[in-house]
Amino acid sequence: MKKTYFLLLLITHVLFSYGYNPSTTVFADPNVRDLEVLSNLFEGEFDNDEQLWVEARRDWWGKPEEKHDRIHAIHKRIQADSIGKYVFYIEEYINDDPSNVGRQRIVSFESLIDKPGIAMKLYFLKDAKKYLLNAETHEQMITNVSKDALFGLDGCDVIFQRVGDQYHGSMVSKACQFGKGDEKRYSVHDIIISKTQYWRVDRTFLVSDDSFFKGHPNNDPHKMRKVNFYSCNVSFHEKAYYLPSEKDKKYVGLQVHDQGGVAYVENPIDGKTYFVQLRNKEYPFYPLKDSDFFFLRLKEKGQKASVALAFAEPNAKKIGFQMNWVSAICECENE
Repeated sequence: MKKTYFLLLLITHVLFSYGYNPSTTVFADPNVRDLEVLSNLFEGEFDNDEQLWVEARRDWWGKPEEKHDRIHAIHKRIQADSIGKYVFYIEEYINDDPSNVGRQRIVSFESLIDKPGIAMKLYFLKDAKKYLLNAETHEQMITNVSKDALFGLDGCDVIFQRVGDQYHGSMVSKACQFGKGDEKRYSVHDIIISKTQYWRVDRTFLVSDDSFFKGHPNNDPHKMRKVNFYSCNVSFHEKAYYLPSEKDKKYVGLQVHDQGGVAYVENPIDGKTYFVQLRNKEYPFYPLKDSDFFFLRLKEKGQKASVALAFAEPNAKKIGFQMNWVSAICECENE
């Protein structure tokens, strides 16, 4: 008993001697682990090419007006000490066109502290064009961005709770309101995020009668999947791959992602433009076993049929093909 009492006194002395304070230590925050995990899952790039590929089939069950736009979302972690510890720059472009930017945000993940849950605070950029990823001013503007460069809306936090190995987020019902008069509306912003998926519903409704105002016509989310990047080499040969020629052309280190990503190349021999494309597919129309696959294709721009196709197991680290006049090989950049 005396030994136990002495040990407790010793531990207490050590803790307080080194500045232990129960009110400030991370162990006082019940969400600290989830905050780290959610931030790691959120970081990266996401694309719903898979969803559009399914909706383009004749045996898809939906209506034409329920088809989704293609969205590519980039979540870039940034340092912004005046905003928070877990801060991201978000940029999304539509229909595979990086110049068609549909969304720019700064978001910060913060613990609710007094209860389980994490708040994603949404901010808009006052001078948004200067922050675009393809703008020369991007890095300068994004470096330690402050709240003076942002504005937000009250009640628009997305509150996340952990559900198994996923995180589900929603706004408080009708709390995020904006607009005036007959067009005063509220936002419905629901998110599900996991290790490989990022699903989002973002719609607005009129406050006056709860009627739909803007967004996707039904509650079916944009089902984006986290992308993996591959480094691809493409070679064109005038005669054959084993007969070198001065007219041969090799493209090295083309970066292509596996959710419908493309890289365009020109064949100097015939003057035509081609592209390589990678797709990791979860095929919903067949039974689970052996229905998923990964493929690389070469296609001439503007043509319907592919010139070459190569197939591999889902998430294969390397994929390629070899023909007499053209070859391609892609290797995964992710560890």
